[in-house]
Amino acid sequence: MVLKGVRAMILLVTMDKGSMSVGSHYADQFASPTRFVWQTKTSTRRDDLRGRIISGAEPGWTVHLFLRKSKLRDGRAAPFRYAGPVQFAGWEGDAPISVQWDIAEPVPPQLRELYGVQG
Repeated sequence: MVLKGVRAMILLVTMDKGSMSVGSHYADQFASPTRFVWQTKTSTRRDDLRGRIISGAEPGWTVHLFLRKSKLRDGRAAPFRYAGPVQFAGWEGDAPISVQWDIAEPVPPQLRELYGVQG
């Protein structure tokens, strides 16, 4: 499917980093059922294009979050679940940046334990 004129940043997040390669261990976690804390790559800076998209300073962009518990399920690549669009709620640091995202719909109760949702 082609979506003309759509500018979207897609965040693909694996919550359990144990099976991932060294250097892929970002500090991603839920602070609440509607607040997700995500860490950028070490090369991302607040004033570069990715940083401006993240903060909402780059017009016309949306950010969407997809999650999975682990990299593999039954020996195959695990699918991602769409958590929805996210809204920038703040950030700390630079290269990497710890970003706080607000999610419109709370994580469903049946998925909270799977993703380690606090609260």
